[in-house]
Amino acid sequence: MHVAPNGVVLGVDPYYPADGNGGYDVADYAVDLTYDPAARFLNAKAVISATTTQRLSRFNLDLRGLTVTAVKVDGVPAAFVRAGQHELVITPAATLAADTAFTVEVVYCGRSQPDYTPGRGVTGWRTTWSGGAVAAGGAHSARTWFPVNDTSADKATFHLTATVPAGWTAVSTGTRTSVHNGRHTWVEDVPVTPSATMIAVDRFAVRESTAGGTPVLDAFAPGADPALAAKLPAVLDFLTGQLGPYPLPAAGGVYLPDLVHSHPAQGRPVHGGGADQSALVQAVAAQWWGNQLAIKMWQDQPLVESFARYLVWLWDEEKRGLAVEQRYQDAVRRADARFWGRELADPGAGREFSVADKGVLMVHALRKHIGDAAFFTVLRDYPQIATGLNQGWYDWELFTAAVADKDLTAFYQAWVHGTALPPAELR
Repeated sequence: MHVAPNGVVLGVDPYYPADGNGGYDVADYAVDLTYDPAARFLNAKAVISATTTQRLSRFNLDLRGLTVTAVKVDGVPAAFVRAGQHELVITPAATLAADTAFTVEVVYCGRSQPDYTPGRGVTGWRTTWSGGAVAAGGAHSARTWFPVNDTSADKATFHLTATVPAGWTAVSTGTRTSVHNGRHTWVEDVPVTPSATMIAVDRFAVRESTAGGTPVLDAFAPGADPALAAKLPAVLDFLTGQLGPYPLPAAGGVYLPDLVHSHPAQGRPVHGGGADQSALVQAVAAQWWGNQLAIKMWQDQPLVESFARYLVWLWDEEKRGLAVEQRYQDAVRRADARFWGRELADPGAGREFSVADKGVLMVHALRKHIGDAAFFTVLRDYPQIATGLNQGWYDWELFTAAVADKDLTAFYQAWVHGTALPPAELR
């Protein structure tokens, strides 16, 4: 068992206990891949730079499917075996001492497949209508296309070089630094959780611009409607007014006609054909509440999801005249016992994204309970003070109580840990 500097026990998530691995902290992933859309075949090499946190005679990475052909640790061939659905167990030629920097090189190939999580459905690598491919979307996505320490508790920088045929483009997290002879290089120097990485390969029309001084790169697959992307500058302007400076060096999105939802990948969300302006606002809000402020464990996902959703409500109030208080009251009146019976602090594995409709009511109730001055302070400041850290419900409850200078035990017991309609004085 390994406790990271942020207090998280790596590899111990009550919802997905097989995810993540202890004994080391990753600093950087460097993935160099070639993808053939016609054959749907991937050839790749990943170099993982990490530091041991204990003496290691062997260690694991997460990689689902795909064929591993060679592994080296610090340049020396290492033994490896596959275990379970996604464990790559590596035994270096010599035991690694504690507090030592090391590199792992994994050479692999194959046809990537999506991952299925009960309750949440398909995530990770999938092909698109136009013959391309995309991998984005929450738990277990990253391990469908590169070897990873698949836990939100282990953020790392991310570098990708993707080679694709002429006429095709590879888009990823971060900033595009070069395109040459079909090789597309992307750099994300802001540490990212595995679940917030993304890759998309298609016959994209790429548009570069700026919004409020931030470079923007949008990629449109064949048949994608560019209208939603045109609203990004206004959304960024609104959210920076609410939350402070945009926390990443680049923005933009990938627009596909055949997906339904939006996935808030770091800096470059992926939007399906069913995405609307609310989805755009929420995905961009998640760059603060979800990426800059990252969760400790998957049971904490409703925390960031609820605040990203509330920022949509604030947008709708300012831009569309939909009063937040009236919206809140209407939703409380409509809610039944089943609605209230879901616990925000522990929604259950596979249901991490299913309680934000209750969570957004909690956020507004908190605003009323502590007052606008304290509320908008914590809305803006919490992601900033948590940059590079992982936070959970317990951390949030302590922070808001301190800022509000108020005992919020009863409020959080009713709204976050409770499974019944909160009492009138708390709503």
